[in-house]
Amino acid sequence: MPDPETRASLLLRVRDADDQDAWAEFAAIYQPVIRAMAIGRGMQSADVDDLVQHVMMAVVGAIDRFELDGQRARFRTWLRTIAYRAIINALTRRPYDRAVGGADPDAILAQVAKDDATRTLTLDYRREIFRVAAEQIRPEFHPETWSAFWNTAVMGRSVDEVAVEMGKSRGNIYTARSRVMMRLKAAVENLDVEPQ
Repeated sequence: MPDPETRASLLLRVRDADDQDAWAEFAAIYQPVIRAMAIGRGMQSADVDDLVQHVMMAVVGAIDRFELDGQRARFRTWLRTIAYRAIINALTRRPYDRAVGGADPDAILAQVAKDDATRTLTLDYRREIFRVAAEQIRPEFHPETWSAFWNTAVMGRSVDEVAVEMGKSRGNIYTARSRVMMRLKAAVENLDVEPQ
């Protein structure tokens, strides 16, 4: 299996609007993040898909101007700004252009202003990167190795409990977890535009 593209190279590839594979990969990573951000800001689910498409179209139109440069805005910040503006615009539209739902736009905007949008987007982004990386590497491991990792590192179960359940030694569980975590860390770093 070839190594997945780094996010920096994906951002370069999506500059070509005809690169359907790049856009599919980009959408798989970032659409759930934008969707979660919109829902978290109080948008109705009926409006979220339209907003996600609006943000993706804005990215298509602006990606050529985005530069991967440490002196400029980071990609997450850039994407958050586009999504945030689209959400504000959607929430402040005139009543005839907004779905009915009984939500008070002023209250929603006050909530949006209080929220730490960057922190929320960062958390959603990190979760999505983890999910994509985990899906990519899982086939590389024996199911028992993956189970030892998942149960202890992700589900938070004790090593002793998992060792007894699986009929393995504590050392085997620690070794399995360590192997997966090392590979997962490399996969996350490969996917992440802005390593933390």
